[in-house]
Amino acid sequence: MQIKKSVDLSRLTTFGIGGNSEYFTKIESKKNLVNAMEFAEANNLEYYILAGGSNILFSDDGFKGIIIHMAINCINVCKENIVIGSGAKLSDLVLVAKNNSLTGVEKFVGIPGTVGGAVRGNAGAFGLEIADVLESVTVYDKFDNKTKFLDVSSCEYDYRTSLFKKNKNYIILEASFSLQKGNENEIKKQMYDLLEQRTKKQLQDIKSAGSFFVNPIVSEEIQDLFYKDSGIKSKNGRVPAGWLLDSAGLNRKRIGDAQAGYTHANYFLNLGKATASEIIQLASFAKTRVRDEFGVQLKEEVELVGF
Repeated sequence: MQIKKSVDLSRLTTFGIGGNSEYFTKIESKKNLVNAMEFAEANNLEYYILAGGSNILFSDDGFKGIIIHMAINCINVCKENIVIGSGAKLSDLVLVAKNNSLTGVEKFVGIPGTVGGAVRGNAGAFGLEIADVLESVTVYDKFDNKTKFLDVSSCEYDYRTSLFKKNKNYIILEASFSLQKGNENEIKKQMYDLLEQRTKKQLQDIKSAGSFFVNPIVSEEIQDLFYKDSGIKSKNGRVPAGWLLDSAGLNRKRIGDAQAGYTHANYFLNLGKATASEIIQLASFAKTRVRDEFGVQLKEEVELVGF
């Protein structure tokens, strides 16, 4: 295990924003992880577990402590199950499933980040969430210094949250997904169709952390407004944060090099040299406009670190 000093965090995120970490290490095994935890404890350091760098905004001041970058990327296929390391890309899970004619995760195509980050945040798209296809998770329990196996029912999943967001002691090592046999050509076609839909909704290959705010639960009145405007019924009382932002006039709102998205405003973009401060100002402005217009308080889906 190698521990580095003063690593540029902007290079490790899809936003391309952030200062330097005090310390940084890449983890490729449980042994590495235990050593990193011992280093943090011995030096009285805060630690942060970094996955694929999406869905996160680091402060311009960086992070005082140690960034532990999970890079465990083993992949094993057994019949209709895929066991995959937390550091593997979510796109690798989708590709391996397709190559083995396994269906169930193709709706995740195009989602950036790693399996560990997706499992932690219950990532989802097109009505499918990680919790719908996850079978179990292997974690390292820092408090007990033990490896533990949790089935999906123990993970306390809800919309964009889980046990792993609530309990910092649980660090995801790998995850097991239960899929079904399918036809590789049909799976491939669906992936292409879904990618086309994604591109229509939002530009790809941009400097962004993904959806900035979670879709909020709103009143029936606002749900009706959304249905009249879009022809789509709300799910579980939630409406898209992007629709609220667009309706409040946030589309393409810009502060410095930070800008709300082109096709919908819930994607904040780094146009080149955006700072974390500019993103926070844009988020604050957006929250105020939506609160004034609809009486809805938006909550960040993007994790703010080092502030």
